[in-house]
Amino acid sequence: MALEVVGGAFLSSALAVLFDRMASRPVLDFIRGKKNAAGLLHKLKIKLLSVNKLLDDAEEKQLRNSRVREWLNELKHVLYHADDLLDEIKTEALRCKMEQEDSGSSSTNQVLKFSSISIHELDESLEPRILEILDRLQLIVDEKDVLDLKEGVKDGPQGRLPTTSLVEESSVYGRDEEKEAIIKLLLADGMTGNKTDVLPIVGMGGLGKTTLAQLVYNDDRVKQRFAHRSWSCVSEEFDVIKITQTIYGAVTSQTCNITDLDMLQVELKKTLTGKKFLFVLDDVWDVNLMKWDLLSRPFESGGHGSKIIVTTRNEDVACRTGTLPSEHLVQLSEENCWLLFSKHAFKNAGVTADPLLEVIGKQIAQKCKGLPLAAKSLGGLLRSEPNIEKWQEILNNDIWELQDKGNDILPALWLSYHYLPPHLKRCFAYCSIFPQDYEFYKSKLVLLWMAEDLLPLRSKTTIEEVGENYFDDLVSRSFFQHVPNHFSGAGEAVFTMHDLIHDLANFVSGEFCVRLENNDSVLENVSKSRHFSCMDASAVLHQWDSLYEAKYLRTFLVLKSGGLSKLDFDIFLKLQCLRVLHLSGSVIVELPSSISKLKHLRHLDLSYLSIKKLPDEMCTLYNLQTLLLSFSANLVELPTDLGRLINLRHLDIFATRIEKMPPRMGKMKDLQTLSGVFVLDKYTGDNIVEIKELQQLRGTLRISGLRNIVHVTDAIMRRKKHVDELVLEWGGKSGDTDDTQKERDVLENLQPHTNLKKLAIQSYGGTRFPGWLEDLSSLSNLVRLRLLDCGNCLSLPSVEQLPSLQELEIQGFNGVATVGSKPFPNLRKLRLKSCPEVTGAFMLACFPKLEILDLVDVNVESLNSPSLLSLVELTISSCPNFVCFPDGGLDAPNLETIKVHECSKLRSLPQHMHNLLPSLRRLFVHDCPELESFPEGGLPSKLQCLYLGGCKKLLIGNRMQWGLPTLTSLYILSVNFERYEQVVDSFPDEGLLPTTLSRLDIYGISKLDGKGFTQLTSLKELAIHDCSELRGLPDEGLPTSLSYLLIRDCPLLEQRCQRETGEDWPKIAHIKSIFINLYRI
Repeated sequence: MALEVVGGAFLSSALAVLFDRMASRPVLDFIRGKKNAAGLLHKLKIKLLSVNKLLDDAEEKQLRNSRVREWLNELKHVLYHADDLLDEIKTEALRCKMEQEDSGSSSTNQVLKFSSISIHELDESLEPRILEILDRLQLIVDEKDVLDLKEGVKDGPQGRLPTTSLVEESSVYGRDEEKEAIIKLLLADGMTGNKTDVLPIVGMGGLGKTTLAQLVYNDDRVKQRFAHRSWSCVSEEFDVIKITQTIYGAVTSQTCNITDLDMLQVELKKTLTGKKFLFVLDDVWDVNLMKWDLLSRPFESGGHGSKIIVTTRNEDVACRTGTLPSEHLVQLSEENCWLLFSKHAFKNAGVTADPLLEVIGKQIAQKCKGLPLAAKSLGGLLRSEPNIEKWQEILNNDIWELQDKGNDILPALWLSYHYLPPHLKRCFAYCSIFPQDYEFYKSKLVLLWMAEDLLPLRSKTTIEEVGENYFDDLVSRSFFQHVPNHFSGAGEAVFTMHDLIHDLANFVSGEFCVRLENNDSVLENVSKSRHFSCMDASAVLHQWDSLYEAKYLRTFLVLKSGGLSKLDFDIFLKLQCLRVLHLSGSVIVELPSSISKLKHLRHLDLSYLSIKKLPDEMCTLYNLQTLLLSFSANLVELPTDLGRLINLRHLDIFATRIEKMPPRMGKMKDLQTLSGVFVLDKYTGDNIVEIKELQQLRGTLRISGLRNIVHVTDAIMRRKKHVDELVLEWGGKSGDTDDTQKERDVLENLQPHTNLKKLAIQSYGGTRFPGWLEDLSSLSNLVRLRLLDCGNCLSLPSVEQLPSLQELEIQGFNGVATVGSKPFPNLRKLRLKSCPEVTGAFMLACFPKLEILDLVDVNVESLNSPSLLSLVELTISSCPNFVCFPDGGLDAPNLETIKVHECSKLRSLPQHMHNLLPSLRRLFVHDCPELESFPEGGLPSKLQCLYLGGCKKLLIGNRMQWGLPTLTSLYILSVNFERYEQVVDSFPDEGLLPTTLSRLDIYGISKLDGKGFTQLTSLKELAIHDCSELRGLPDEGLPTSLSYLLIRDCPLLEQRCQRETGEDWPKIAHIKSIFINLYRI
């Protein structure tokens, strides 16, 4: 039932889901023998098909006719009711199936008795409920003539004018940098080796892509460089003949009447031969490779260095056409947005006779969030408008409430929405549940979409993969934006929506999604709402009476950590349609058994709770797909019958105290992710066989308690092709075992699939590793290997030739004396820790591509290395016998960081650092008491951060020999004088530090040298720690450049620096941020 066509109506996708449900096996089985009900369902299907024919016309007319919008909302409400009914049938059928399977199990009969009451109630209510839906649908269909809705009408949005190459440059603000960058690319030849290069300009609607292309197109430098130029407005349909005609007409300066494509392309090819050209294809919505190749054929005759600019909202178009990196437009700055707004709002940009209008105008410009079209359009609406109330109306209203005021933003953004396929329209509309500027993750949003049945089942593709593709499609179409440099702790990208796109989502979802914002006092008109969210959970407690009216809610989402306090769980029992329940961080000590009544639940978030166990009755939530329990630190056990949740796909028990896994977990054959640890205790060791049945597991799998396995089972992991990280923990210490052969047999039978990328083995008690750990074909994709605390092993496995191995960590091997006797040709990161037999000179020649080396608690005495061209980071810590770096210095031209800690015999840093380590940016030296000075020639000139502490001879000696004043790149210095018999009298010495220093941290001194500070004219941050004898600040005061001061554990100084009353307060009053013991004063 393929109703989902590009540009189809929002509800087409919802109808497709309903039709699939009606044809599903559970529904057909349930109505078998129920003649009346079957007939009514057939009538319902026919009626829905007739409604479907009106949807395209209604979706477009809703912008111009509020009654049509009300008609669509009423239809959506009825469709939700129909979906709830069909889901109830499916749920009862699933319940019946599960209870029949368990009818002979005495362990479940007491808790999980199947009752025919619910089936009987559904039987009794089925026909009346279908009749009610049919009656309401009939009323809706009867309205079509009154609203002038036509069947099968699929007109595009109205009123779109083609763009031209002309631009009013005086009305463009904030695009100089982008303009120059593009012109530089256009004027450059030979960047890619292509004869003709294509530069995409990508961004959401209204961001100024066309304007930027116009600016570039009309620049004199560009005009002089290209013999031929052409501007084509492509728009929705990529018509090869029409575009070619436009280009031919432009390059020949005559109207083109040729309609035969072959003749047209031949003529164009002749005209372009040897000539350099610039063609702009503006507003390209979509293009397949076949059409693009066809259009491009005549261009091959053009001159070398020809260029094509493609402007598009769709990243996929950029990927298909571009040969140069895309220019991704960003929003205008607040200042430029104001200038553009005022240009159109006032006769003279930024000039107004009424200061109050300017204040309101700047707020309106902020509301535009850097979108040029919004600034231009709203400025135009207010042009020559002296009435302050009108300005305040524009400021306070949602952008979609201005649709009757000649607003140009609406068509621009609505067009992007119009051309979304129906399935993406529903997913996008759901995002109105997030408040403005809310930051979200792909993985979490996909799980919510899945819970709401917005993602279809497809063969050979998981539902989650479908959702990820949908998400990526919305990103490529600029509905979602990646927040630059924002990632989760696991490295997942963070996304948000532009405010106007968020307004669009609100408009589309209408009354079916309600949010409780922090400044809201009352929830109104929630009887039709299906989705609810709030940021401030405490505010919800005052709104329960209103939420009772929202008895059809499917989503209850608390978005801010902290959850609900004083929660009476029974209030949720009135919300019988709930599919998503998010209670993270709520004050819940015990989860009631009544949760089993929320039988439609798909997504349950109980993370950060204080519960110790889950009720057994929860195992009747057969629809549950996602169960999140992470950071519920008191949780020690899972229900015995958890395996009955056969639809569970995601179980998160990370950072809980669960002591064992329940039996029969292998029944959850759809389980995709198990976050946390699969725990085997001394009574449940043989539950390892359950993992064998979980063939869909993916991502990371961590198993602990492997020492408790009694019977070794074959091929536990070998078929898990989706697991890319495996952590195997035996528990305790490797020496705890009394059967080393059994431990080896267990590991032998845990051989993973060849797709595995990361493997960790911890506390393994065998004396040697199994053969598969050295097999090139078995671990051909392994990137990271960690072998931890395997103290019984006297040798390492021969993993040096594993073709993909890049990271190796060896820890706690008491008998291993050598690492790297054979070359590791591809290794990028090596960490050795607590291997006391690793002694002598460490040979780095075996690691030609090594980028990161960590040597911790080993007995190496020196490094022996040739040139280390790839080394970026070096750490040597707790190595008591480490004496020296290689003779002649450490030749590592790309080394950026050196960390040396607790090396009691080290006397010197690498020689010739200033020449051999030109890339060094960070140097950490701590607890090296024999280190007396820096190498001859000083430190590298590009050093930015220097941390020194616990180096008595270096710090107490002649500090002027450090040579720091020449280090003009140094901006962070930390010096720790603690733990010396004598307190350092004064620091910093006059002339000791470079004037460019930006931050200084000082520990354990008795006096600050005022003359030393007066030279630090660039110092912005100063932190003074653990100076118990420091009695005051220097008489000269502190640098005026300071904006941050931290004083910590300096009792005498703290009293003198109290705000207003302290004796030294006048010396620091100019500093913006002052903290004493982490408290701001």
